[in-house]
Amino acid sequence: MKNHVKKYLDRYAERGPWQLEASSFQGIRTAVVIPSLAEYPTILETLYSLSLNSPLELGRTLVVCVVNNRAFPHAAMGEINNNQKTISILRSLMRKKDCEGVDCNEALLISKINQSKIRLGCVDASSTGLELPAEGGVGLSRKIGMDLSLALLERSDMGRNLLLSLDADTLVESSYLTEIKKHFQRKKELAAVVSFAHQASPDALLREAIAHYESFLRYHLIGLQYARSPYAFHTIGSTIVSSAEGYAMVRGMPKRLAGEDFYFLNKLNKISPISIIHGTTVFPSPRISLRTPFGTGNKVDRLLQEQKSENLFYDPQIFVILGDWLSSIESQLHLDGEEILLATESIDPLLKSFLQQIHFLYTWDKLKRNFPLKKNLLCQFHTWFDGFKTLKLIHYLTENKYPKISMHEAVRRVNAMLQPKVPNWKSGSEKSAADVLTYLRELEKMMYKPWLMDITA
Repeated sequence: MKNHVKKYLDRYAERGPWQLEASSFQGIRTAVVIPSLAEYPTILETLYSLSLNSPLELGRTLVVCVVNNRAFPHAAMGEINNNQKTISILRSLMRKKDCEGVDCNEALLISKINQSKIRLGCVDASSTGLELPAEGGVGLSRKIGMDLSLALLERSDMGRNLLLSLDADTLVESSYLTEIKKHFQRKKELAAVVSFAHQASPDALLREAIAHYESFLRYHLIGLQYARSPYAFHTIGSTIVSSAEGYAMVRGMPKRLAGEDFYFLNKLNKISPISIIHGTTVFPSPRISLRTPFGTGNKVDRLLQEQKSENLFYDPQIFVILGDWLSSIESQLHLDGEEILLATESIDPLLKSFLQQIHFLYTWDKLKRNFPLKKNLLCQFHTWFDGFKTLKLIHYLTENKYPKISMHEAVRRVNAMLQPKVPNWKSGSEKSAADVLTYLRELEKMMYKPWLMDITA
């Protein structure tokens, strides 16, 4: 038993009335944790996609559905009723029983799930007395499921036990569990993210909006890759894979209403670089949802409401500035803070202004005193100048000098920056968001290199 896992369970695991139900807990090496709020019948499609995975991997994997809501009136009665039906269906599935009150399509999915080797678990965070607190949301739901799963995994041989984060409206490939297992057998790392692609929508406007939004996500990642940021990875909840060890080391999933995935991965990357698993893909839903203040559903809704998309992409010059800043630190570890600040003026005066606002001088002098070895100093710098501060710099530059630009202009400029390393991009307004997305998906793969800095001490 790993001491840090035991310490986490003793000191930091979520306390509450919630229990993990399953027909058996024997031999579980992997847990797939799925928060679910009014997700019936969509959750059946997610479970069916999981059921198509390797019977061998399914046999040592527990799929844990955390059915959650806050108490009325913080949650609508429709959501609560949907959750109660979900719990009833899950309990029948755990016993491999047929379900009453379902339509033909749902009955077919249930039958196929029952015929598979999938092992299901359920956490009731919906019924009276078991609801989430008023300030609870998806972050707390993930944490409840992962904490309960971690306690289960901890009883068996720790080995390379894994906690996988998924969403109830996200589909996976039949290679999902096998490819993740292979990845962690090859690489002794604490966490990774799985490649993703949003599901296609039958609605043309929604399809265009989600293609535009996913293009923005990939463009942003390409920019971070260009800048050689050690935080160049997607931060999407349904793509996260963490070892049990890594989960405990960062004290678990943040209990946030939104953005829990970003902050969780940001913490993990400070102790072990996060890589991307390209051997399989998860498929998040393109649907509109306003449950969280930001995220896919919220952004897609805004794109549809505004009926325009010209102001979403960051100016690529921002990533040039970020890259120059990170490179300058690597080459100036011997300098004091004032000398480094002075040198940033040649990169962009706004960079110096931003660094002053986040108290770079104080931090750098402290780091220099405490970490005299250059390798350790650089590691600690990247721990301080993390994914959150990187995003703050991007926003600062956007708001003060480099406003957002159109999708086509952004791709044209990035392509020009990368020449002759990438295929020529022939710009033109005739290209749809789907065309741009296809190009950026390929460009992201070309840009990806496992060169992410090892920022461990």
